[in-house]
Amino acid sequence: MGHKLVPVSYGNCLFVTVNEAGVGLSILFLFRVFSPPLFIPWTEVESVEQKTGFFVSSVAVRIRGHWPTVSIRGKAGKNIGQAFAEFRSKYVRQKTAL
Repeated sequence: MGHKLVPVSYGNCLFVTVNEAGVGLSILFLFRVFSPPLFIPWTEVESVEQKTGFFVSSVAVRIRGHWPTVSIRGKAGKNIGQAFAEFRSKYVRQKTAL
């Protein structure tokens, strides 16, 4: 996130909520000025890809029609990857049933 040449890192100030409808992102209230919570529905997620670098694994979330890629590390990233995979499999089953 941020500018293409100057990405933004929220470190330990980012709160991630993952559910069957999508993923929610918010930052610590002290830093929240001009940064309201963001909810991204799974229908607007183009892809979720596993990434590994320097002994750290993360997922890269690409939002449909937007250039920034949101990278989330750790357990939150793993949960995003699993939830998106479940959504995609359910969505594909529903489309093939029609």
